[in-house]
Amino acid sequence: MKKILLTTVILLSLLITNTIPLYAQESSLTTDTQYFEISMERVSQSAWNKAVTYTIYVTPKIDSPRTQIIWDAPTSIEINPKHKEFIDLYNGKTYSFSTTIKAKQEGSYELSVNLIAWQHDTNYINSVSDIITFDSNLLAQPIEPSYTYGNIAKILIIVSLSGLSIWGMVVLSKKGLKSFKKWITPPT
Repeated sequence: MKKILLTTVILLSLLITNTIPLYAQESSLTTDTQYFEISMERVSQSAWNKAVTYTIYVTPKIDSPRTQIIWDAPTSIEINPKHKEFIDLYNGKTYSFSTTIKAKQEGSYELSVNLIAWQHDTNYINSVSDIITFDSNLLAQPIEPSYTYGNIAKILIIVSLSGLSIWGMVVLSKKGLKSFKKWITPPT
């Protein structure tokens, strides 16, 4: 038991020291016009599916009962917004909207979000964009600490579930072997 515990501690210490290369600076981009103030922030990257979450914070300076939010990126990026395309925005309130993106191949890509306030006489537009770089493993560069910790948690969960399933199979096979021996033994 002590050997297993010691091996686990050594393995975890090696994982932690080898998987914490670069830490990302928190990136937040802001644009401000007479119609909208938009701030775009890269939140985190999932260790399970490598999807990157972006959040925009919008403070409208006009009432816009019909505002369209359009996320734009090259075809190598898959975008999954977590909001409706058309929303109601009112002057002075701050709203937040999120999306997840996944890269299909490595490279640097420009991700932009456009807000269009549809009015009866004209349309008001504002946008903000960010350039995101993915390496050959489709990891957003620089690597964020939350991704590293999520990856360590993922490994621990997989190892724990594997250990529990092996333990369960051993216990069940012992009970099954006893029952099988009892069943195969001829009556006396």
